[in-house]
Amino acid sequence: MRNNTRLSVAATFYMFIFVASRGIAMSQESSQLVDTGVIFSVEQLKRSGADQVFWIKPPFWTPSPQQVALLETQLKPYLGRVKHPKAKAIAASLASYRRQYFGYTDGDKRWILVNGFCEGYWKKEDTWRDRVVLVRDGGRCFFKVRYDPSSSQFEQLEINGEA
Repeated sequence: MRNNTRLSVAATFYMFIFVASRGIAMSQESSQLVDTGVIFSVEQLKRSGADQVFWIKPPFWTPSPQQVALLETQLKPYLGRVKHPKAKAIAASLASYRRQYFGYTDGDKRWILVNGFCEGYWKKEDTWRDRVVLVRDGGRCFFKVRYDPSSSQFEQLEINGEA
């Protein structure tokens, strides 16, 4: 009787590990929602075609929520001081924007590409959680910038033009 109980406990324990590890593997393959947007996993990035849309190259990697949180503490100050005519307006309303985060490598450096879009877009289009947002024109409603998590620096800000 005691052996049967031990076997039952052991089987339950191993089944739990199997199910949990499958859940972990699945979560590595899909995007992860955070307060400010969505972090694309490596698999999601590959499926989405972001590499072709933004000309980013492998090896790809998945930014952590902590890296994105640190990035976000620095994004508004960066937009407020950069010399771009529309950047200050984006900084003033940044809380209403949503963003997509893509991890990629350029040379030996890891970068996070931030793809931002305004409330007028994300409230109408809920595909932004799993599909790349790419809009030509649209003005300050759409912006991209890359972030170096090792130095906490932003560069290559692009804000869409008006049609």
